[in-house]
Amino acid sequence: MNKASHTQTTTMPAIAELVPHAAPMLLIDRVCDAGPDHLQAEVTIQQTSMFFEKGYGVPTYVGIEYIAQAVAAYGGWRAKSADPAAVPRIGYLLGTRKMTMTRDWFEPGTRLNIYVENVFEDGEMGVFKGEIRDENDVIVAAQINVYQPGDTAATPASSHTTHNQETTTP
Repeated sequence: MNKASHTQTTTMPAIAELVPHAAPMLLIDRVCDAGPDHLQAEVTIQQTSMFFEKGYGVPTYVGIEYIAQAVAAYGGWRAKSADPAAVPRIGYLLGTRKMTMTRDWFEPGTRLNIYVENVFEDGEMGVFKGEIRDENDVIVAAQINVYQPGDTAATPASSHTTHNQETTTP
């Protein structure tokens, strides 16, 4: 990913204004940069970080959630750019076909840069390329598939039907 060509100079909203998570599950610290097709965020690994294991740090497989939250922040940033009163909307990480990790742990005290790029979008579905770097070293790389439902606030809750194999109707 070429981050140098993606520069937008604006003040970024607080991460809690962009991502529909609250502590302790709000895992990334802040958004550093965003543009029409990308976002850069940061997280510093601390002993108080969720999933931290004493003597090791945070397992690198948690990186998929860091990338997913950066994608959520991208969605929140786009919404706020269009309407400053917009609130973060729920989205879902559907999965990844390929995720590579060059280490087992994100070490304590490490400031990680999380880069996401919008590769494909089709209504409610999207594909994003993500990288987590420690300076110039790529630690995690993944392409993730996400889903963000349309405006469910406009549809009454009673009209939502759940079909579950374990549920039977008399």
